[in-house]
Amino acid sequence: MVFEEWMLLMGAAGVLAATGATRLRQHQHALRRMAATLQLTGQGPRVLILSASIGGGHNAAAAVLRAELEQAGCSVVVLDGFATATPLLSRYLAWGYPVQLRYTPWLYDWEFWSSHRRLFAKMWRRMYATLSGEAFRTLVDLLEPQLVISTYPLVTQALGVLRRKGILQVPVVAVITDYGVHRLWTAPGIDLHLVPSRVSAAQIDEATGSVRIMRPLVRSAFWEPRDREVVRRRYGFAPNEFVALIVAGAWGIGRVELIVRDVVACGVRTVVVCGRNRELAARLQKEYAAHPRVWILGWTDELPELMAAADCLVQNAGGLTCLEAIASRLPIIIYRPITGHGVFNALTMERAGVARWIRSSTELRETLGRAANGSVPLPVPQIDEEAVPAITAILELCEGRTEYQRLPVGRSEIVLSSEKHMILGSDGHRW
Repeated sequence: MVFEEWMLLMGAAGVLAATGATRLRQHQHALRRMAATLQLTGQGPRVLILSASIGGGHNAAAAVLRAELEQAGCSVVVLDGFATATPLLSRYLAWGYPVQLRYTPWLYDWEFWSSHRRLFAKMWRRMYATLSGEAFRTLVDLLEPQLVISTYPLVTQALGVLRRKGILQVPVVAVITDYGVHRLWTAPGIDLHLVPSRVSAAQIDEATGSVRIMRPLVRSAFWEPRDREVVRRRYGFAPNEFVALIVAGAWGIGRVELIVRDVVACGVRTVVVCGRNRELAARLQKEYAAHPRVWILGWTDELPELMAAADCLVQNAGGLTCLEAIASRLPIIIYRPITGHGVFNALTMERAGVARWIRSSTELRETLGRAANGSVPLPVPQIDEEAVPAITAILELCEGRTEYQRLPVGRSEIVLSSEKHMILGSDGHRW
């Protein structure tokens, strides 16, 4: 290569470096301006909660934590940590995640399971910590919280790296609402991981802090006792009518239309909540306009009442909606789960005994038919005996009363098979 070409390449590299440095300075200035508008004051512990607007579960969990911590006297700030630290990546994933699940689910499945491997997880952890570490350090320095909580996996990764290196001096809590604990959901360096079950805890093998089981982290409305018959009459359900509630999550993704058709074919009353997917709701409303026993809804705030009135929940992802059903004591059926974390949650929830994973339309008809006629009722999901309210474990950490604790459960690993994904427990049981 001639001298002029070398000079051209060096000049281009210099321009890129200068541009990157300029953007970094601009980002730091923006963080400082934003932090100046926020305050963590008061006599109680100061808590910073970092979430993400990817799906609805991360922000919902953050909102529940905020309400409970503020009620306990804490000063709390909630931020979309993912968008604050890496805005371009956040916008890309918010667009790309539902697109992948809709058009190239095989690609998302490959990304999910490959990133669960130890080497790939370590690589992603370092990459995201490099991208976002300075932003999180700046936020903590400016807001001076006494505790940081993450409800989003990539944020957890970056905070774990900062904590291990000693850059972050305050304790960090990772809140995991999925039953299936992917390797990127946890991180070395995190002081406390909160998970939904013992089976979930058994899937963690890289945590260096405490791992505790929490009760379902859901709004208080889902815990409130309701008069089931009164609620059912209000919705117009007959006394002995079996009602299946299908909830498609915040984004209404996956094979929801096929799920609805299979459930309707079972001859039961069907209520479908499509989340914020207006196109899905419109298509289903048109398709079932002549079916009086099918009720299609978009976004609704009446989910606690609908769960009190229903006889089972049919879900395809196993996320926060399932925790809401557990709190409501509503039997859960996982059917046609979305690839990646949907399948992982189905496996784990089935192993934990809180949901039944239905593998075929024939099995679905048999299961709902027997449940509807009362011959084989669906089991009510139970909460682990060791579970504590998330706020209890968090406040104990704030007060310095949490010691290193790992539950005495067998370690579980993901075994990637050419035929299917399996979870192999320490007892050799495949599930």
